[in-house]
Amino acid sequence: PRERNVVIFGKTGSGKSSIINTIVHKQLAKTSNDVHGCTSTTQRYPVEISGQRFTLIDTAGLNLGVAKKAEKQLKSLLRELLSPRSDGIDLLVYCVRCMTSLRALVEDYTTFYSGICRRVPIVIVVTGLEKMTRMENWWDTNRMEIESLGMHF
Repeated sequence: PRERNVVIFGKTGSGKSSIINTIVHKQLAKTSNDVHGCTSTTQRYPVEISGQRFTLIDTAGLNLGVAKKAEKQLKSLLRELLSPRSDGIDLLVYCVRCMTSLRALVEDYTTFYSGICRRVPIVIVVTGLEKMTRMENWWDTNRMEIESLGMHF
């Protein structure tokens, strides 16, 4: 069986690299404790999980340095992976901080999911909820507006 490609994207400091380390239960991707982030280029991590082979693809933060450069890199990566000569994309993981504005969330969703990867499954991972008594409050608060804006996770 072929490796499954999982693309993890989001703003700088949203926890993309930390999500990779959480998935594989070890320090594989370089992380930083500040919001400046440390992934400036696409990093691919081939891993095996429960006997299945995956490539976890960590992308540069969408607002790192010159935001347009990171956006251009991500669009190029998505198009490359979706081309007939590639294995495709099996899952998009959209990583957002709990304080991300819904406007920014909609912009990224529209640009990278609706615009390029409409047929690829997508999940949202909301980070920064550790101090909340009930993490589900974020979804309870934002669900209706997210769905009314046409976003589906």
